[in-house]
Amino acid sequence: MKKKNTYLLFPVALSFLLACSADVGYAPDKDYSGTTPEYNAKNLEDLPDCDSKHEGMVVHVDNYRNKDYACSEGYWVALGESSTNNKLRDVNETSDDAVALHEKFKTVTSGYVYDERDGKEYKVIILDDLVWMAENLDYETEYSRSNPQCDDYGIKCGQYYAWKDAMYGGDDYVSEYSSVCPEGMRLPTEEDVDKLVEFIGGVSNGYVLKSKSYWEESEDAPLGTDELGFNAYPAGYKSSSRNYFEYFGTETVFWTDISNGYHSSLTLSLYSHNSILGTNWGPDWDNYMNVRCVGDR
Repeated sequence: MKKKNTYLLFPVALSFLLACSADVGYAPDKDYSGTTPEYNAKNLEDLPDCDSKHEGMVVHVDNYRNKDYACSEGYWVALGESSTNNKLRDVNETSDDAVALHEKFKTVTSGYVYDERDGKEYKVIILDDLVWMAENLDYETEYSRSNPQCDDYGIKCGQYYAWKDAMYGGDDYVSEYSSVCPEGMRLPTEEDVDKLVEFIGGVSNGYVLKSKSYWEESEDAPLGTDELGFNAYPAGYKSSSRNYFEYFGTETVFWTDISNGYHSSLTLSLYSHNSILGTNWGPDWDNYMNVRCVGDR
């Protein structure tokens, strides 16, 4: 009899986003020089209320002399000209709904799952009724590949798999496991993907899944915040037609178990140039991509 997989759950404190507003006031007593703005606003009237719980927040305002403003003792105070670009999150993220969403991220708990096949242990996060790997699968098969760039940067990219290898464990559709995942886990299904998108508040919030480091900076997207502890590195992938890994630092792609039957599958993708969690058809089954396994709580 197979041993049932056990998840050890540990609470984690995760960061979240807030914001502030009022009228432009006097010079602040506190020195804000060198403080990086947290949000971007187009106009002064877009700024939310500057109250006690938002004291000290700094926001960049585009259309008013390109300045940064700090919430200081009930007033927005101009700090001077700024070269900040629009990669900052929009100040609308400080709405009640957005704050509630990021408060929810604080409730995410973590644990570990043990792979009996090779003795490796993986961090997992608990998102409602699903358990998601917070690391890329690193189970080596006859057909899997590793990326030497990851070792150069000290990143745990795990193994890269062709879809057949990921879906059937590389065993010609006959395997002790339903996929390359550890016993009790699976490749994400369409329902699993939908639940992940719902949990993060929509596909445009993919930045909350990105690691805080290693992603190439872009003027068109916020940096990763990793608020769930998902820790998605920009590990790139290997095309079946090329003998090297592409898009390291700018993209990561995970296989799902969803296929359209025409030698292509649905993938989950994150990119440096936008904040979207993409669900894309078309990658060739023979391309080598990463795997994040999921299980039921």
